[in-house]
This record gives sequence, C-alpha cells and structure tokens, in this order.
Amino acid sequence: MKTWLSKGMLAAAIFPAALSGGTGQAAQERQGQEQRGIEGVWDVSLTVVSCANGTPIFSDPHGAILMFIDGGTLTEIADRANRSTGLGTWSHLGDRSYTTLEKWFEYKSDGSFNGTTINMREIELDKNADEATWTATTQIFNATGQLINTGCATATATRFE
Repeated sequence: MKTWLSKGMLAAAIFPAALSGGTGQAAQERQGQEQRGIEGVWDVSLTVVSCANGTPIFSDPHGAILMFIDGGTLTEIADRANRSTGLGTWSHLGDRSYTTLEKWFEYKSDGSFNGTTINMREIELDKNADEATWTATTQIFNATGQLINTGCATATATRFE
C-alpha cells in the first residue's frame, strides 16, 4: 500500500509539471519567433525601380547577401564587381519594422575610384521573421563627393540558415 501510495503521489507531482513544461516550451517557442528580429544572414533579390512610379527599370534582379549583426551594424556583399562591400547600421522601429543606412565605394571598369553610394532601406519582416520585403532609396556621389543621381529599389529577402 505504501509503495502504491508513494508512486501515486510521485506521478501526481510529476504529471502537472511535465504538462506545464510542455505548454511552457511551446509558449517559449512562440515568444522566440515573435522576438526573433532581423539579426542574421539574409539572401536578397533586389529590383531597381523608378522612384516616381515603382515600375522596374532593369529586367534582371540583382542579388546580395546582408548580415544584420546584434547591436545595430550590417554588412552587405552584392553581386556587382564594381563596388565594395557595404557597411552600415540598422535600427528597429517597432513591431516588425526596421530601417538601415549603408555606404559603399564604387569603382570604374579599370579599378579606379568612381565615388560612393549611400543606401537607405525600410524593411518589414513577415510574422515568422523568415522573410522580408523592403524599399530602398539610393544617393550616388561622384569621386569629389557631389550628389549626381538618386535611385530606388524594392527587394525580397529570405533568412539564410
């Protein structure tokens, strides 16, 4: 009788703890997804568009890989040979919205310096923080630092894991 009673008490103590632990784990996973931010590596497909009406200017999208680092810095490697790696910062605006500011160097086909580009993005993550869409505005400066052109782009991105 004592053995049965002690086993029953042990089961009564363990069962609710196991049940709440499983529920707690699911809640923690949901909370982790909700709190999962932009940090990480993203595979990006970018389309240059008209700033006036948003229609694509080039038929082939450009590719890039962006790494958003905890603390607010970012690094970008693009699929163009005539530019440097981009370096910049990102900020969380709230909910699933982010903004970035980034700069890279542009080069002529002979490898000489051609100027700089500053890129600003507005990013929106999907509910699972595995995909993102954004719009970007670009300012292009010549080698003497004068603004010579502006551009716009849209992009889709997928978390690279």
